[in-house]
Amino acid sequence: MTVLNWIDQQAALDNLIGLISESPVITLDTEFVRVSTFHPKPGLIQIGVKSRAFLIDPLVGLDLEQLGNLLSGRVTSILHAAQEDYEVLFRLTGQLLGLAFDTQIAYALLNAKISPSLSTLASELLGKEISKQETRSDWTRRPLSNAQCQYAKADVLVLEPLYEILLEQLEKAGRLDWMHEEMQLIRDRTTSILVDGDFEMQIHKFGNAWRLSPSGMSRLVHLVEWREKTARRFDRPRKQVLSDQSVFSLATSGDIGRHHQLVSEHGLSDKQAGRYREQLKSVIEYATGTEPVEPPPPPLSKHLKEVFKERQSQVEDIAQGLGIAPEMLVKKRQIVASLDGREWRPSGWRKVVLEDVFHACG
Repeated sequence: MTVLNWIDQQAALDNLIGLISESPVITLDTEFVRVSTFHPKPGLIQIGVKSRAFLIDPLVGLDLEQLGNLLSGRVTSILHAAQEDYEVLFRLTGQLLGLAFDTQIAYALLNAKISPSLSTLASELLGKEISKQETRSDWTRRPLSNAQCQYAKADVLVLEPLYEILLEQLEKAGRLDWMHEEMQLIRDRTTSILVDGDFEMQIHKFGNAWRLSPSGMSRLVHLVEWREKTARRFDRPRKQVLSDQSVFSLATSGDIGRHHQLVSEHGLSDKQAGRYREQLKSVIEYATGTEPVEPPPPPLSKHLKEVFKERQSQVEDIAQGLGIAPEMLVKKRQIVASLDGREWRPSGWRKVVLEDVFHACG
């Protein structure tokens, strides 16, 4: 099957790079598979330039460094729900996107509904239906079907008119600066996660961490960091390396014990216990010799729960007045952190919008 604008030769890619370099704005998407690995397996890169869609095959050994340099520079890339696209492109090119415009984020800054799919957005703003039948296709198989290629092209072609509509709406609402700020925050956070690891969020997942002693909290932090690095190195899902339950059990106990104890007391499989026992022992011993880490604060008291409800209600009123979703203004966990001693405060455009709610918090 011959696919128009299918790029699997270096000369064709170089020509496309030349076309991109002449365009201040392009549309961008990726397809990948992520079932039993830590990292996504790339299957396709889609680029839209001047209403033309190009499909780049990342599986044939093309040199993508120059493409990465270009995308990390002055060209603005238009994407939708781009978090995993950042990761795919980073692993393929070694570069992070420079200027990006996420249509999902733009929509969330303008509407009380949050996180619509691209097909929903196209239907609502353009009256155009996009088939999603190929969403869960195996994009690493070759050749791709005609349906897959048409699906892949449709995604990038619809992004350009969506961008034009949302950009105009942001300008009219006086929220274009909000959008620029959001995209920079996302880029900074993504950079930290891709380069250093997602330690903070993974530690935050342990809702009972407040029950730990400072030494137990230190063990938890080091075990989470070890699991993250191990999962990355061997390209396995975190839970296949060590489950959250086992991580927390080991952090609480601090006692590795013998092989059978890891299995019976801490929930490891025989394979995990055999493979990781010595490493886990070293991590626990190392954590014991480091400075204790204060656990997060306990759940809010009855009084502070009432304050939380009041603050949440105020946020909802402000969000309603702005016509955006409350979650776009502030997360529940952030309101909690403003009350439990961590003294969280909004920043940037949110600081201005939420000043009356949080000026006296703490």
